[in-house]
Amino acid sequence: MTPRGRALALLVALLAPGEGLAAARFAVIVGSNTGAAGRPRLWFAEKDAERFRHTLIELGEFSEDRAVLLREPRAAQVREALGRAEAAMAEARRAGEHPLLVFYFSGHAGPGGIELGDERLSFDELRALIGSASADARVAIVDACEAGLLTQVKGATAAPALDFPLPSDERVRGTAFIASTAVGEAAQESAAIGGSFFTHHLEIALRGAGDVDGDGLVTLSEAFRYTAAQTLAGTVATVAGAQHATYDFKMSGRGDVVLSDLRHADARLTLPRDPEATFVLKGPLSILAEVAGGEKPITLALPAGRYRIERRAPEGRAVSDLQLDHGGSELLGPLSPTRYELARAKGGPKPGLLFAGAGLATMGLPGFGAAPTVQLGVRKELGPMGLRLRLDWMGKSVADQGLRYDLSYVGGAVAGLYPLNTGRILVEAGPELGWGYATQKLADQRSFGSGVFFGGAALMVTAPVGPVRLGVDASAGVEEFRLNDQATWRAATSLSLLALWGF
Repeated sequence: MTPRGRALALLVALLAPGEGLAAARFAVIVGSNTGAAGRPRLWFAEKDAERFRHTLIELGEFSEDRAVLLREPRAAQVREALGRAEAAMAEARRAGEHPLLVFYFSGHAGPGGIELGDERLSFDELRALIGSASADARVAIVDACEAGLLTQVKGATAAPALDFPLPSDERVRGTAFIASTAVGEAAQESAAIGGSFFTHHLEIALRGAGDVDGDGLVTLSEAFRYTAAQTLAGTVATVAGAQHATYDFKMSGRGDVVLSDLRHADARLTLPRDPEATFVLKGPLSILAEVAGGEKPITLALPAGRYRIERRAPEGRAVSDLQLDHGGSELLGPLSPTRYELARAKGGPKPGLLFAGAGLATMGLPGFGAAPTVQLGVRKELGPMGLRLRLDWMGKSVADQGLRYDLSYVGGAVAGLYPLNTGRILVEAGPELGWGYATQKLADQRSFGSGVFFGGAALMVTAPVGPVRLGVDASAGVEEFRLNDQATWRAATSLSLLALWGF
């Protein structure tokens, strides 16, 4: 070969995709919300199984027909699915391929094994079924209570201290059993993340958070280290207590089993270096990710679509919306909390407040003075600003140089508020516009009415008092209405005491 030809061949080799993922990849994925009699029905086991399968197909080069999903199966159906996978793997081996088998279960388990409704598949039988498969590499993952009986590991230290013995021969062979718990521990679900702690973090690991060396491939050991650490961190303060993922890892060969290749991503999002923060992502296809910020940027492989991204940190929370296009790659810029978000971090109000109150208001009419008012309303944060909507009723009997009348007013006002501080006692101020209708009824039963337009400024001051907040709502400006058939402008003010409930 000529030097030019050798150079071209080298260039092609450098540009060609790596061998990270084997061609013959098989998975049997089981989710069962129902366990043995007396067990509470799980909320997310089947959803966890569906999401795990979707991730393997999206990023792991598992084809649709080779990634079998079983929902609430009988024990015989699990055995049959593994038998069909074994026949397909034998055919793949005859074709010169090197199969990988992944078995995943999410559901109830006990000392007798994994629970499939009122049936059980013992851990001994499961180990035998997986261990006897003809695949070069076999991985079994069980996310269930007492799953540590599968690995027979009675405890584990925090994941950063864990290490896998990396094999030294050419091709990876052997079996890995991974359990979401140690013996005697409960596998925990979370409504906040919409799944089990373990499977949630396993999915995020496969999407790139576990790619410690940054080579774009997430291996079995990388995925376990990340998942174990995050599961422990997420459960250490729960009522059930810390949950320790465990493993029995017996493989030989060079390197490790690659479970996902980030080059297959529909889109990519890179989170900046931010070790003090946690990022929560909500996106299409029910994607919900909670990712701890790291000492270096983290690139995630995600489906294209629109995402809402929340940054949570000791100094407060910040939210941003982002569109990920097909084939696109975005870098998330720094997110800084707004004054409202900073206030909440210091004990300030919730994003929404319902309120009711009473006070006094003026209209600038001769002899009117101040009239009692009643208010109902809502204050809602909209990014860095707040929006306050208020409904008012005011009424008074007036005596003006021998003229006696009853005046009533019904109206509303909207104010755009800006937080002036960030403490528990929150002070907000901004422009206000209002409109209402006033009725004047004379002693001889004659009545007159006029629309009333208001323009001015509003001030709200609220503070926590027990389970609610108490506050003051004040307005000052000018009103325009018709008096004796003439357009009239008069000064107007209001001051009310409020009780507020957060939502």
